[in-house]
Amino acid sequence: MRTFNQQSAIIALELQQLVAEFAYEVDTNASRNITQYYAEDGVFAVGDFTRKGHAEIDQFYADGAARAAAMCKDGIRIRWHTFVNLRFDVEDDDNATVCFTNVHYTGEGAIPVRGPISPAMVTDCRMVCRREADGLWRITLFDGTPLFVDDSDGISGAALLKS
Repeated sequence: MRTFNQQSAIIALELQQLVAEFAYEVDTNASRNITQYYAEDGVFAVGDFTRKGHAEIDQFYADGAARAAAMCKDGIRIRWHTFVNLRFDVEDDDNATVCFTNVHYTGEGAIPVRGPISPAMVTDCRMVCRREADGLWRITLFDGTPLFVDDSDGISGAALLKS
């Protein structure tokens, strides 16, 4: 069982807020400022799909938005991520890892999305973070292993394609 001292508990709280803000950016701002959460050398990897650095990560999210605009009812795709079962591994004052389960929902058209809804994807995630010179925590690696995928929308499963 993990134990926390005062400093590691503070770090865990800071990282919990990073994860919450990250999800909020993805869900409410269409990931337009997503790279503010990544280190310059950050990596986003889900399944066999990997993007490195701010430009490639930005492009990944822009491509997803373009697919949604072209494929979804009224060009609108609603997505919502629930990050649960957070577990913190604090290496030192500037390096830590957050492990969690991402349950991702998606639907088409304006809210509220109606009808039976099941997760589009359930992913086992690991977010390796470091505190940067400005004092903020940033992601150096977002590594996700999809456990369950409903790719019936033609978009969610795209994250699994080999890059």
